[in-house]
Amino acid sequence: MFILAQAILILLIFLPVRYLCWKITEVWGLPEWLDYKPWVCKLCLTFWCLLATYITIGFAFSLPVTGIGGVVLAILNALAMHMDQKNKTIKI
Repeated sequence: MFILAQAILILLIFLPVRYLCWKITEVWGLPEWLDYKPWVCKLCLTFWCLLATYITIGFAFSLPVTGIGGVVLAILNALAMHMDQKNKTIKI
């Protein structure tokens, strides 16, 4: 039951972080003091924010399933976003 709660926690963290990263990069725009890599693109910002959040929660609250599962989800999400971006790009 505790592992199921951690799996739900992974999703409860993933959805708002993903939404906020989209909102920051696509709608609001970054403040000028953050306008450099790895924050300028949605892919990079989402990956690093998710990675930092899951690792921090995993270590701070001793939740190994959340930490490891979240890191795996962040990596899979970054790969999916990269493949989607590559498929939508027009080759000249």
